[in-house]
Amino acid sequence: MPTPTVTPLVAGIDVGKSRLDVHVLPLDRSRSFANDRSGRRAARNWLRKLGVVRAVFEPTARYHRRLHQCLFDSGLETVPANPLRSRRFAEALGQLAKNDRVDARLLAAYGQLDNLRSVPPKPAQLSDLSDLVALRRQLVGQREGLRKLQREIGCEAARQVGATALADLDARIRELDRRVSECLAADESLARRAAILQSVPGCGPVCAAGLCADMPQLGTLQRRQAAALLGVAPYDNQSGASDGPRRIRGGRRYPRNLLYMAAVSAIRCHAACQALYQRLLNKGRQPKVALVAVMRQLVTLCNALLRDNRTWQPEPPPREALACMPPPCRPSLAAAACCRPPVARQPHYP
Repeated sequence: MPTPTVTPLVAGIDVGKSRLDVHVLPLDRSRSFANDRSGRRAARNWLRKLGVVRAVFEPTARYHRRLHQCLFDSGLETVPANPLRSRRFAEALGQLAKNDRVDARLLAAYGQLDNLRSVPPKPAQLSDLSDLVALRRQLVGQREGLRKLQREIGCEAARQVGATALADLDARIRELDRRVSECLAADESLARRAAILQSVPGCGPVCAAGLCADMPQLGTLQRRQAAALLGVAPYDNQSGASDGPRRIRGGRRYPRNLLYMAAVSAIRCHAACQALYQRLLNKGRQPKVALVAVMRQLVTLCNALLRDNRTWQPEPPPREALACMPPPCRPSLAAAACCRPPVARQPHYP
């Protein structure tokens, strides 16, 4: 008689600011807990009592971090689900309604797929860096908006108040820059990664800190995976006799914005990037397409340098020198990869 297969228990957790909605499949049991210290412990104990082996949740701002750490420390598989993919999964099942309990049940169903992998929580130092970078990005956006408004204001009193606010934002951004530098210097692996990234043409301190915070997987990926994770890998658009232009899609927006500015700088000051850009223009490519190609070259270069734990040089070192280099720069933060990036299939530029 064949041995019956045992279906592992999977919990889907909808994370809110003040509440956790939990649904366990295939037991089809649900409970709600407060999203505080005692509530997270109660949820953990309940899941362990039921024998749950995997917990799936959507990263929700900063509200999921302590839950992620609590569940991971208890030995559960923790899977942060991409919100877009989980929503598309629900629509594929014909589920159009959306509320907290329905979302928890659908996350549990999504967690029963076999191609998901457990992801550890971010290290504390990397979480702090991510918060500092996110706050700096927010203040820079406010400063740019205020600067645009200042050029349109006609009232002198309003202009004086606006100038004071701009000076205050400038001071706060400088303070954040200092704290970001201190955060990077406090961790040896982060400091090394930042130094390697800053050696790349066009990549300055702001770009390096943003890549360290928002793309910790760099150095552990294949080149196509790195391009897909950034969102600069063109994907096929073919069906039957129709073969449409390939387009980039997906990826992480904030690192992509940083590398866009790095590419703009690189095509002005770096001969190799300038040659690639000009060669694509001579072939009839659109300027933005050529710029995306430079971005892809830069992220591939960043990934290779972090993998080899070496800074950029005008001439690559010989293979013999690479063999004598120290182990690749793959600190503990690389284990905090959020989701396995998609691999671009036969990427080509239109």
